[in-house]
Amino acid sequence: MSFDIRVGGPVIDENDIQSVVETLRQGRLSGGIFAEKFEKEFAEFTGVKHAISVNSATAALQLMLATNDIGVGDEVITTPYTFAATANVIILQGAKPIFVDIESNYYNIDSTKIEEKITENTKAIMPIHYGGQTSQMDEINKIAKKFNLLTFEDAAPAAGAKLNNKKAGSIGDAGAFSFFPDKNMTTGEGGMLTTDSDHIAERARIMKKHGAPSRYHHTEIGWNFKMPDMNAALGISQLKKLPNIIKKKNELAKYYHDIFADKLRGVVETPKTMKSCYHTFNIYNIKFENEIQRNKVKKHLEENKIETRICFPPVHLQPIYSKLMNLKEGSFPISEKSSKNTLCLPMYANISNQTQDNIVNRVKNILGN
Repeated sequence: MSFDIRVGGPVIDENDIQSVVETLRQGRLSGGIFAEKFEKEFAEFTGVKHAISVNSATAALQLMLATNDIGVGDEVITTPYTFAATANVIILQGAKPIFVDIESNYYNIDSTKIEEKITENTKAIMPIHYGGQTSQMDEINKIAKKFNLLTFEDAAPAAGAKLNNKKAGSIGDAGAFSFFPDKNMTTGEGGMLTTDSDHIAERARIMKKHGAPSRYHHTEIGWNFKMPDMNAALGISQLKKLPNIIKKKNELAKYYHDIFADKLRGVVETPKTMKSCYHTFNIYNIKFENEIQRNKVKKHLEENKIETRICFPPVHLQPIYSKLMNLKEGSFPISEKSSKNTLCLPMYANISNQTQDNIVNRVKNILGN
């Protein structure tokens, strides 16, 4: 289905285009000076010692596990309310994802339920920063320290987010970012691993290049996870705009908040932000009273060429996970209810207030208020 109003999208300007063109003029296509420059600037932006560019956030997530030898027999605690890649990489490493339900206010992993899932096989906790707002990493880090576990941030949608003025990707042992086109900054396809650990950084740089620190000299089993220079050049240009994009999206979120409060107070619940957090609003997820309302609104908006998205259908109910882990409906009730009752509305940096008004009015009309 084609849409006139998309749920999200990048902000591409002439500077972005010329940055990519310059790599072609120089013949710098893969693994060169642009990737190194992007890594340096993203590390500085995030406030970490190391940033390692890769071709996706999935690659960054897998490298976090692999560089710490997490594999067969190990367990990693995570959330079922996420994109499947978060859990997929755990299984691809031969380990087992142990799901913990979310809390209902912010849709992030419920830190009060983590400790009961820890066993002698637990090696790490890997929360996702849902929608661009950090998880309760202070509490998660306390638990990790108590049980000598690693903390890995799935910060895929959260570049620029903060918790107590610490940037996402600098709060755990390592972080993973996505630069897919629906994120606040994009490289087309791409990702970044961030860490203060020399050990993780050194192994990640080797593993992302087939396990070879130099050509044809393999010291690890690795993958081809490199970020091409064309993508990195776009990332360098996009990173310059990111603070302003996040500021703009906070303004747009407030506009949505205000008009929903005016027209649908008590019918639609808008996203909440923790006082200690700086939200990036990569998505704008509203909650309805029930699934029937949500589905009526989704159908009506899409019939009028307005794209929406359900973020996310719980991972544990995906066919492959039901098969592999024998998990059924009712296992994680808050994640399941949230998936049924919420809907992501269009939220991109250059959406107009007029378009937002139109969307909210359509929601109001279909709900009969």
